[in-house]
Amino acid sequence: MDNRIVIDPANLRDAARRHAETADYLRTVPSTHDAIQDSLDSLGPIFGELREAARELLEQRRLCYDQQADEHAQMADNLHRSATMWEEHEAQSARRLHAVTDED
Repeated sequence: MDNRIVIDPANLRDAARRHAETADYLRTVPSTHDAIQDSLDSLGPIFGELREAARELLEQRRLCYDQQADEHAQMADNLHRSATMWEEHEAQSARRLHAVTDED
């Protein structure tokens, strides 16, 4: 039974890049809120309750997108760190193995 763990740091970095791109995109979504709020504000005083409810929902939506963006950014950082740590571990293991074979 083969118990090796095969990790490709390039795949980790690619996944990190995609998570970073997702975080960047999620941070742009709330920029559409001003246009939505402007549209709601144009409805007039009769829709005051709707306007305030929508304002609260837009704020909740912004917070949700910010949280998701933060989580994707953290995942990207963790994946980059994991790739680097894996490469360092592999290099260190190779040096140790080389040192053992050089002693013989």
